[in-house]
Amino acid sequence: MVKFTPALVLLASFMLPISAQADTEVTSTTTTEINNPYVLTEQNKRLVNTYLRMFRYYTKRNFSVTRTVRVLMSNYPEHVEAIMIAALERYPENYPYIIKAAIDVEPAFTRDIMAVAMHLEVAPATELVKIAVEAEPAYADQIVVDASKSNPNDVEAIVRIAVSIEPEMAPSIMQSAGSSQPDKVEGIVHATLSVLPSMGDYLMSSLNDLIDLIRGNSANEMSDDQRETLSVLRGAHRAGMSYADLQRVAKNHGISDAQLTAALNQ
Repeated sequence: MVKFTPALVLLASFMLPISAQADTEVTSTTTTEINNPYVLTEQNKRLVNTYLRMFRYYTKRNFSVTRTVRVLMSNYPEHVEAIMIAALERYPENYPYIIKAAIDVEPAFTRDIMAVAMHLEVAPATELVKIAVEAEPAYADQIVVDASKSNPNDVEAIVRIAVSIEPEMAPSIMQSAGSSQPDKVEGIVHATLSVLPSMGDYLMSSLNDLIDLIRGNSANEMSDDQRETLSVLRGAHRAGMSYADLQRVAKNHGISDAQLTAALNQ
């Protein structure tokens, strides 16, 4: 026997104008691959109106916005996009609590939640990243990748805030962000290492891993590969890494002392 919760009955009453076919289509379009900018489907627009009515309903019954978000996300996680848009449009000043409540209830939908928040531009990207990483540190690297792709001019600030909040994720953040945006790798490395204490061999291992990622794990010493490697090393140098340690990393990737010195003096 199907158990009808109050929230389920309530949503059904609000959604009478929406066809079953439309609802199915909305569910199928809600995935973790939402990117900015994105276009809200007509079906999701109707769902947003439905959830706006539900927020009004719960407000009249003295539910806080965070409690309402938790109730709706718990019952209808497949409608995460519509729920978030409705919540942030109705209560834009409460965006930190809305985002945190949504991630707390459904951490697997963190990317979708962040995509909506960035699309609506409820706050600067760095502030949104701070909220999301604090709420779900395990997704820090993917949060940074998505946010920096949507805000490429802020990539260093985004990386810096994420690493400062979750330093244990620093290698993963640096590698994910650097490999997804190799043209920004120098700034990403600098931002990561500038907020970390000295980590010795572990730090150099992370740099080696990043270089392998952006070079496609290729053993060939192509000029493009060398330029990418030198970008990583310049970023580490800007963050204060010693020349001796830079030499060790450079040697592992076929960079001569002369090439390294020339790159650092650019």
